[in-house]
Amino acid sequence: MTTFVDATCQCELLRFRVTFATDSLPITDDLCHCNTCRHTSGQMAVHRVSIQGVPLERFENTSRMPTPGPGNHWQGHANHGTGNANGNSLHPPTILEPFEINIADPEEPLDLNDLIAYKTSKDVTRYFCSSCSAHLFWVHHQPDGDHWAVAVGALERTEGIVKIGYHIWVGDTLDGGMADHLRSIEGVPLKRYKEALGSEELPLGWKDKSILEKKQPDQNKLQAHCHCGKITFDITRPTEASTEPSSPYPDLLCPYDVTHLSKITNPHDEKWWLRPTNSPLPTKYVAGHCMCPFCRRSSGFEVQSWAYIPLVNIVEPGSGMPICLEEESKRPKGLKQYISSPGIYREFCETCGASAFWWRADVLDLVAVSVGLVDEASVGARAEDWLEWQKNRVSYIERAVSRSLGKALEDGLKMA
Repeated sequence: MTTFVDATCQCELLRFRVTFATDSLPITDDLCHCNTCRHTSGQMAVHRVSIQGVPLERFENTSRMPTPGPGNHWQGHANHGTGNANGNSLHPPTILEPFEINIADPEEPLDLNDLIAYKTSKDVTRYFCSSCSAHLFWVHHQPDGDHWAVAVGALERTEGIVKIGYHIWVGDTLDGGMADHLRSIEGVPLKRYKEALGSEELPLGWKDKSILEKKQPDQNKLQAHCHCGKITFDITRPTEASTEPSSPYPDLLCPYDVTHLSKITNPHDEKWWLRPTNSPLPTKYVAGHCMCPFCRRSSGFEVQSWAYIPLVNIVEPGSGMPICLEEESKRPKGLKQYISSPGIYREFCETCGASAFWWRADVLDLVAVSVGLVDEASVGARAEDWLEWQKNRVSYIERAVSRSLGKALEDGLKMA
């Protein structure tokens, strides 16, 4: 027997379904922390699951009334009013929608024309949506054929389908990355493999010697880049100019479902993105994890990690000038924009699909930066010498597709 699961990206340009062997469910799979996955996606870790065959067109069945033939007209309904002396309705004829049946063959392969292919090696191709950037598929080209995997965040349901069983390639993070935040699920500890499954296991709190030997607080520049290198920028330490933005609190700090609007609007104009809070010399920025449907479906993964940085502190390498996201002629080359909701802009690399930023039209000078783009070689993937992680909450956990994963992440954060 087979089980079909519907899936979609955020813009719904790609609506599809995938197939699993029913007796294999739930599938226990890995959370990958390798440098390639982080920098091609912008995520701190990537979760995907193998499917049977290829992705399929989504089964649709809609119907409407038929269009009248030439010379024929629909008559008004008897209840639409009284008629005239000839017995004809005084009301204009009721125009009904034309009849149409659109049934996709349940076994018809998905049309890939709206996806962008990006090869990260001769054996692996990744596909992301050309409109909203959601990384949807990972294909391993092998002698016996192509083996497909789907990004778990695109699935409309995950409970009973797939669960994270262990971390792989934690060694690439140099500091444990998100594996230190996600320690166990439903009471089952997650093993942390340095490389692939079965390789050396790393303990909690592990850090590579190269990171321990560096004096990170002395650094005044944090490098970040996507996998293909088209999107490259530096983050600088907070300055007086970093206090100029004014912004409401994010859900990460004030849960929107239970916090009064009068508080969310930040009436005292707290510069909440700078840490230590109210310090005359802040040195870090706030960072946290989000599980909202917009982040999940526009990335393809269940957990999106953001750092909140003033635009003045996101600068072009070499010139040190702040990047521009508004004016088309001044925007970074290769950066593509997607409007996920009115006034909310998401930016990603048009070549490799890595999520880079999101920002609000009413707060132009404060930007959320994808932490997965951080250059781990100098600070580690968590960049704790630059970022203070919010450990009391996972943003929009109430809207997570997998509540068990959200709870596990929150529990792990409190212990980190």
